[in-house]
Amino acid sequence: MLVGCGSESVAGEAEGVGAGSGEPVFSPCDDIPDEALHAVGVDPASESPDVAGVKQPGWKICSWNEGPQFLGVFATTRSMDEVRGNKNNTDFTQVSVGDRSGMTYREVADTDRRSCDVAVESGNGVVLIQMSNLGTDPLVEEPCAAATRAASALLPYVPE
Repeated sequence: MLVGCGSESVAGEAEGVGAGSGEPVFSPCDDIPDEALHAVGVDPASESPDVAGVKQPGWKICSWNEGPQFLGVFATTRSMDEVRGNKNNTDFTQVSVGDRSGMTYREVADTDRRSCDVAVESGNGVVLIQMSNLGTDPLVEEPCAAATRAASALLPYVPE
């Protein structure tokens, strides 16, 4: 048994626990309705939470796959500056999505330019909306245009 006792006082503020201090408030799998996913062109039944079913600390992740088209929505407590400062990201462009501002970018490893993310601030962090074409067929839609279109359909469900 462990017993503690002391005479020192503690000053300062307690850190919160839960969504406010390490986990995003927005949960893509729970908060995006099926009709919004249909509007983007993915089947809600193809939902896949987390990364291969493994929870990532500080993130809430959900993805949907419709043929070669992949939609990933990533909520994080990281900041927009951290997204921009990530050396794995490149080709940043400011965009307006509805009445919100954000940026598109690509991952450096995407040398075939078949994927693009839109980042917008949300609550205590950032939400990233990624559209990718996983196939080898010619692209039907430029990935950043597809990601911006998807963000337009999904952002009404993403808290500001």
